[in-house]
Amino acid sequence: MKPFFFIAWLLLVSGMSEAGIWRDDFEDKNTKEWKIFNEDPKVEKWWIDDGEAVGEIFLEGFMSLWTTGHLDWLDYSMSCRVKLGKEKKIFDTPYLGMTIFDRGEEDTRYLFFIEYANERATIAKATPENWSIVPFPFVAEKDKWYNLRATVNGDLLEFQIDDQVFSAIDPDPLKSGQAGLIVSDAQARFDDVEIRGENIRDGGPGKPRLVELKRKLTTTWSKVKIGQLKRFE
Repeated sequence: MKPFFFIAWLLLVSGMSEAGIWRDDFEDKNTKEWKIFNEDPKVEKWWIDDGEAVGEIFLEGFMSLWTTGHLDWLDYSMSCRVKLGKEKKIFDTPYLGMTIFDRGEEDTRYLFFIEYANERATIAKATPENWSIVPFPFVAEKDKWYNLRATVNGDLLEFQIDDQVFSAIDPDPLKSGQAGLIVSDAQARFDDVEIRGENIRDGGPGKPRLVELKRKLTTTWSKVKIGQLKRFE
């Protein structure tokens, strides 16, 4: 398995080296490039506060998705900073993260999220017929900002939380789709969104961050455990 990991890393870095970058740091308070999927204003809302995006929904068993981009976006990486905000102790099952290859009304997407109550990081594949998850142990602190990165490159899926990387293989990968932020049973804060991919044009209202992608991938990939590569069933 080690040669596979090395090859996958080379493909990931080379594939992203000439990528376009779409950014949003939410400093302009403009949300016109974002849309709440299947919005229900009675239970969910997204807004900008102090240069950060805030998402909120308190309805057991439901998540709120705030998406951007185009349905033809393929093989890309999305990163952001995220922090858990308010909770309601009625359910106390908050999770937050990102959606990739999201096709909205077709109800297909990959989800990458932190589950606070269950103490795990999860990569999920959602289709109209099935919901498949690949969970990994991860204990999150509720008052801490996390740097997240979700990447889909062919059948390889990666979820990076700070310096930890979790990986999964999908033998029947989704074809393409939008990117977005997700929250469930909580209020969450997001900042510094970056989306990188070969067929993504440079743009968005955000400014470049100081962290350089290739260096960060190089330093974190060496910490991946071989046993962390799992497969969707």
